Amino acid sequence: MKVYFVRHGMTMFNKMNKMQGWSDTPLTNEGISVLERTGEYLKDTHFDAIYSSDLKRAVDTANIIKDKNLTSTADIQQNKNFREMCFGSFEGDSTPMVWDIVVAKYNNLTKAKMENNFSAIVAKGTLKKADPMNLAEDINDVGKRIEDGLQQLLDENNPDSTVLVVTHGAFLETLVLKYFSDQYDLTNAFPDNGSITVTDLTRDHFKLEKFNIVPN
Repeated sequence: MKVYFVRHGMTMFNKMNKMQGWSDTPLTNEGISVLERTGEYLKDTHFDAIYSSDLKRAVDTANIIKDKNLTSTADIQQNKNFREMCFGSFEGDSTPMVWDIVVAKYNNLTKAKMENNFSAIVAKGTLKKADPMNLAEDINDVGKRIEDGLQQLLDENNPDSTVLVVTHGAFLETLVLKYFSDQYDLTNAFPDNGSITVTDLTRDHFKLEKFNIVPN
């Protein structure tokens, strides 16, 4: 099964550098413009099934890509398994401010490392630990949803299907680090808005073919 993962387009919170997990803000004009190019890139790819995170920014992204597609008639299936990581009580906060809070509590991570590498706190689970309301997720929580989502793709589609899944940045980063850490390290596993990641999925293996394709 060929699975195309697409990260949603740029949103208001992305533009403002705010934490955006289960919270949702609309796509920006710039984000829509990039997605138009993504849709153009994929317009001749026939998708037997189209899945999306149930968050609006992902559903809107899926609709833009579907509207551009010349060969696919599948309905968009919204699925919570493909949701972004939840950032708990930090949702909507300034990302640099959250970094300062986490660094203050867990000074074994340098501020410079965290500012340059979102993966550092995600992988170590310190964001979840720092959440005073205990609502935030970590890679283990997201990893379980990834496993459930992949299993659903296998159960619901033929082995030779081509499937589109529209999802999120930290979700895709967790997927790449969980299954393909021999190919990508913590410094380059976060995908761009509107980018395409292509995988080959069977019940016996999961192969990464292309990562973070950004159509021009």
